Order: sequence, then C-alpha cells, then structure tokens
Amino acid sequence: MRRTWPLVVTATAVVMAGVTACDTSGGGGGGTAAAPSAEAKELSEVTIGFAQRQLDAPYYSAMVNQAQEIAKEKGFKLLVQNANGDPVTQINQINTMVSQGVDLLVVNAVSPAAQKAQLAQVANQVPVMFIDTGIEGVGFTAVQSDNVKIGTESGKLLAQRIGSGKSVNAAILNGGPTDEIVGPDRQKGILDGLEEGGVTVNVVAEASGVYAKDKAVPATENMLAANPDIDLVIGLNDAMALGALDVLRQRGLNDVLVAASADGQKEALAEIQTGGCTGQYVSTGLNSPKLATDQVFDIAEQVTTGAKQTSEYPAISYTEAAGIGCDNVGDYYDPNSTF
Repeated sequence: MRRTWPLVVTATAVVMAGVTACDTSGGGGGGTAAAPSAEAKELSEVTIGFAQRQLDAPYYSAMVNQAQEIAKEKGFKLLVQNANGDPVTQINQINTMVSQGVDLLVVNAVSPAAQKAQLAQVANQVPVMFIDTGIEGVGFTAVQSDNVKIGTESGKLLAQRIGSGKSVNAAILNGGPTDEIVGPDRQKGILDGLEEGGVTVNVVAEASGVYAKDKAVPATENMLAANPDIDLVIGLNDAMALGALDVLRQRGLNDVLVAASADGQKEALAEIQTGGCTGQYVSTGLNSPKLATDQVFDIAEQVTTGAKQTSEYPAISYTEAAGIGCDNVGDYYDPNSTF
C-alpha cells in the first residue's frame, strides 16, 4: 500500500461573539501538572471563553451553536471567537479573552506545533481545556474523538463494499498544512481499515479542502483533472466528501465511490441511507459535535463552580467511536439534527 501525507493554507479573519444567559457552538492534550484551578463561583457569575479554530465547516459551527445553547440554559456568560484557521489570530483572540477575565478557556487548537509555547503560558494563568484538537502537555484535559479508531471503522465498512483482494486508486481531501494531528490520524485510520479489509489502496492524489465543502469542490476538480483513473475519493470529514460527491455527479462519474473518515453529518447520512448498500456515498465515522461539546462544558461547569479540581480529570477523554454504513445508518440519522 502506498501512502503519502500532505497539504494548503488558510486566510486570516476574525469574528467575535459574546453570548450571555440572556442571548441565544484530536490530537493529544491536557495533563499539565501545574494547571491552575478556577476560583469557585456561582455559575451565573462565570465567564467561559471558547476559541474555535474555524466556522466554515458545519462540524465546527455545530459546536459553537451547542455551546451557546448550553450557556443560555445554564446561565453563564460565553465568549466565542473564530480564528478562521489562523494560529496567530487564535492566540491573539485567546489573549484578549484572558484580559477580559474569563474563568476558563475552551480551545480547539488550529496548530498544536505553532501554538504550544504560547498556550502553555496561557494555561499558567487560567484553566485551559481542549475540544477536538488539543496540545500534548498543555491544559488540564482534552475531550476529543479517537480519530484513528473512527477512521478505521469507516475504512472497514468501505472495504466490505469494495471487496477483499481488490485494488483502488484513491484521492484524499485533507485539512491543510495546520492540520497536524486530527487529519493525519483520520487518514491513517481509514487507510488502516481498508487494509484490514483486504483492499490495496494506491493514493494517487491529495489536496486540501480545509474541512469545508466549498473548498473541496475545486480541490476535487484539480485531482480529477490530473488523475482520471481515480476510483475512490476519501474526505477526512463529511463536508469535504460531500463537496467531492457534487463534483463527481456533475461529471457523471457515478462509479467513483466516496467515503469520509469521520463526522456523521446528517447530509452524509442521508446520502448513505438513500443510496443503500449500492449507493455512491459508502461510509463515514461517528464524530458527534454535540457529544464533545456537552462533555466539555459539563467539565467547565464543574471546574469553575469548584465542584471538581482540574487535577481530577484525565489528560484525554474520548467520545463514542463507530463506523456508519448502509446497514446501521438508521441508528444515527436524524433529519432534524443541527448537524
């Protein structure tokens, strides 16, 4: 099996929203020995900052929406900032929230490598926890998906559809140059799952869709133009895979299969359900933004109100992992879901 690991770049822009109770969204992380505890307060007096890496993918916006709903229900103040995929912007936003007196920071890191030193300094001032993408040795805990496992489960379902002993030419849509942990883990997982299922994968093209459907469209077009013999397009999330599916259908390439490593976005699940076991969109992996956000803000509540100390939490907690295909999509598809 030939595998490569690659990547693009993102723009810098800032969006900030302050949400109060009257208003109203994997890599390793956590585990610093000296993580400070928050001053215990009534929840109505608590301010939590949420530094989100980007909002141009439904998964990330669903996290923010869920966080806003929790803040509205629980009565704490929530500050949300969107880094638009830029690590420098995110650090500046985090420093701004610290200066505004947040009691705890929830961070979905843009670039663990580039941000580690700065976020370690922040974590000495205020409790820091991570969601989705953490930084090893920084903050007191991280809640995330087991991206290798999720990808593997999706890959095994995909292998069942392709058939053991078969060989495919695959194109992969990845998350871009700052996607240093989550994307590579998802890519490893789905390729491992295919290999476990007896499928030989020749990765003939890779391009970045930065986890967004609209960015995946030109990336897919470019890969197809250079590699007309592609049999399979893999998106490292559903949004990118859905963008690829649109391109394939527009070109009449209905025999080219599509799958995602992760997410379980309702539009992808609808495609799997509608197509059944002969459909073009074959599989994805469960990576629920609601589960992760609920778990993170439950921890945040416990820490900021003094019910628990930061030292009581493990470095990493994983959300439920599962592969989703034609045989079990009914267990997960909810057309009324926000994601």
